[in-house]
Amino acid sequence: MALRPYEDVIGPLVIPYRGKEYTLPQVSLEDGLRMRSAAANNTSLSLGELMRIIMGDVAQQMLDEDVPPAVVDRALWTGVTDFQQGREAAEMVWENGLPKAVMEEILQPLLQAPTTPAAAAPTTKPPASGTGTRNQKKKARRSRGKRS
Repeated sequence: MALRPYEDVIGPLVIPYRGKEYTLPQVSLEDGLRMRSAAANNTSLSLGELMRIIMGDVAQQMLDEDVPPAVVDRALWTGVTDFQQGREAAEMVWENGLPKAVMEEILQPLLQAPTTPAAAAPTTKPPASGTGTRNQKKKARRSRGKRS
């Protein structure tokens, strides 16, 4: 049995909205490695970078054509899910939305900067508050009431 071409098996992810179809770009090898590294908490990835990787120019095209931001958002998470978990899971996200717990699970490793050792914390003491005993003594000597 001969293998069918990859694009016939997987094909691009097409987002339908009101009779129009928006085709998301394929994730490049470099960007895919960046996403995998971020998911393993080795690097960070901004939401803007994630949107560029998954949607390319399609997000701006959708917004220019008055597609509601909620649909653009769902398309983004459908694309992320397609990359991370496959087409069947992506179809579930498109149909049902992304549960909040799943979104947090996806976002946490992607957008979180790598942890640094505690030794990197600043060691400089904060400046004094300026409420030393001198001012308190001066205030104690002053009287606002009548002299007796």
